[in-house]
Amino acid sequence: MNHASKKYVAIEPPFTFKNGDKFDDPLTIVYETSGTLNDKKDNAILVTTGLSPSAHICSSSEETSPGWWEKIVGDDKYIDTRKYFVICINSLGSCYGSSGPASFKPDTEEKYGLSFPEVTIEDIALSMKPVIDELGIETLNTVIGPSMGGMTAMSLVKQFPSITKNLILISTAASCRPFSIALRSLQRLLITSDQNWVEGKYQDKNLPLDGMKQARYLGMITYRSPTEWNQRFGRKRSDKTHRAEDFSSNRFEIQDYLKKKTDGFVSDFDPNSYLYLSRSIDTFDLMEGNESLEEIFKRFKVGRVLILGVDEDYIFPFECLEEVFDAFKNTAKDVSIKKLPSLNGHDSFLVDHENFGPNIKKFLEA
Repeated sequence: MNHASKKYVAIEPPFTFKNGDKFDDPLTIVYETSGTLNDKKDNAILVTTGLSPSAHICSSSEETSPGWWEKIVGDDKYIDTRKYFVICINSLGSCYGSSGPASFKPDTEEKYGLSFPEVTIEDIALSMKPVIDELGIETLNTVIGPSMGGMTAMSLVKQFPSITKNLILISTAASCRPFSIALRSLQRLLITSDQNWVEGKYQDKNLPLDGMKQARYLGMITYRSPTEWNQRFGRKRSDKTHRAEDFSSNRFEIQDYLKKKTDGFVSDFDPNSYLYLSRSIDTFDLMEGNESLEEIFKRFKVGRVLILGVDEDYIFPFECLEEVFDAFKNTAKDVSIKKLPSLNGHDSFLVDHENFGPNIKKFLEA
């Protein structure tokens, strides 16, 4: 079975955030590795995560619970950990071990909360470099970035143009479109409008759970596609009992499904971390500074680029990927793009391994 290890890197202060804030406490960045780094240290693949995953990307003999990309990464899987050394880093600002608003201040039982500096995608990418350095890797074989992780991947290569030989971007964008910004703005408003949020100073025993549930519920609706909802649920009725005067009761199976998925997420994810990372997606713009994508990509010292996406992705529409593809193509990079026939919307890369896996494997083995 695959051997994996969970580790962390301590970044000594000061760490300068993009907005100019200097953080005078040590930062912790948690990561997991799977597989074995070879003697040449040229078989390392970095996977940057979306908003909600931890660094636990696949199961191992040490940690048998399934990872968030369990069907893609592991021994004899599409990203084969018998061949590749896979690194997955928990984003700065998240709540799964890396420093963020949910972290405790040194030698206290007080969390940073909103006193933690604003986190941007650029900060997340910059905080990953010490992990790569700690492992003694000069150049990664490939960086794979799905969703928010695609933004992080592009920012990482923008800051360190020689950091990887190859790049895979999945269901992502160089900057967000108004619809997804509006969606996340509403999700954040639902959380901050919860009376238990108390300006981010909530206690663990009294979390703004209603706001988190509503935000996640809204997100789940748009992470998948109407085509999938129609085929999967149609107008099937819920078997739950309901009262006529209860307008929040579930009368359809689609409602039962969304409630179940929502409740499971809310118990695991810190509200302030959600707010921080959600905002970082909205504010990211790879073209910041009035440079064109072509000018930025010309500096990327990558050999090959693969771009994957699906139709009916309302978070990062396929046109976002086409924009990135065209810019890479105009710089004469070896770039390819595929719209995969998946019905699962933005979440396709998480659940449709039969479509995404073979394309990733083919690219890695080329």
